Amino acid sequence: MKKILKLVPFIFTCLTVTQVNAAEHVYNIKHTDTVPVIDGNGSDAVWEAAHALTDFTFPWRADSAPKTEFKALWDAEAVYFRYQVTDSALAIGSELARGALDSDRVEVFLAKDAQLSTYYTMEIDPAAQIYSAEATYDMALKKRTSLDDSFSWGSLEYAASYDQQGYTVEVKLPRAKIAELGLWQDKDQSQLLCALMRAEFTPLEAGNIDMGWMTWVDPKTAKPNFHNPGTFGQCVLTR
Repeated sequence: MKKILKLVPFIFTCLTVTQVNAAEHVYNIKHTDTVPVIDGNGSDAVWEAAHALTDFTFPWRADSAPKTEFKALWDAEAVYFRYQVTDSALAIGSELARGALDSDRVEVFLAKDAQLSTYYTMEIDPAAQIYSAEATYDMALKKRTSLDDSFSWGSLEYAASYDQQGYTVEVKLPRAKIAELGLWQDKDQSQLLCALMRAEFTPLEAGNIDMGWMTWVDPKTAKPNFHNPGTFGQCVLTR
């Protein structure tokens, strides 16, 4: 196994869709007294206590979705994420400037508010390449209006590993960084607007790539589009 470690009415309608999704799609992040080791192996026993989220689908194609499992934990210092993905035909991009964009990858978006006035992306591939950005969305235009990929998560820690069966990604996101970006949805710092996705890429014999897009929450868009309010649910820190 290879391992890489790196330390108006229309608006009301859109808000209603976002709020309904956040209410209907809730992932509870359990508290932990033991800090997970962020080494990309994903085998730390503490992950057994976390809720397993496996409700990932292909909203834009009829294919059965390969297994994707998301788990998260939290403590006083940070929120910890783990993705474990089944994938026997990995695509890993080699163009450094594009980071993970040409790769199979898992994604977490966190939004400042239900309108996506500002939201932040985190996309990590099996080789621990990361693409991150600060973005904005216009509810009236119904589209993303800016994407700044000079954004950095700062002290984010992440690691990944892969083999012939798939890959694992682990992340440690400091709670201080979440607060700095204004992402907490309540004064108790226990609620986040979160979008959880997977880019499922398959290399083809012709040299091109079949690109599939998987989500936890189906945004009900005609074409693949993670960058909209309908993709977001709610992640809640619980005891």
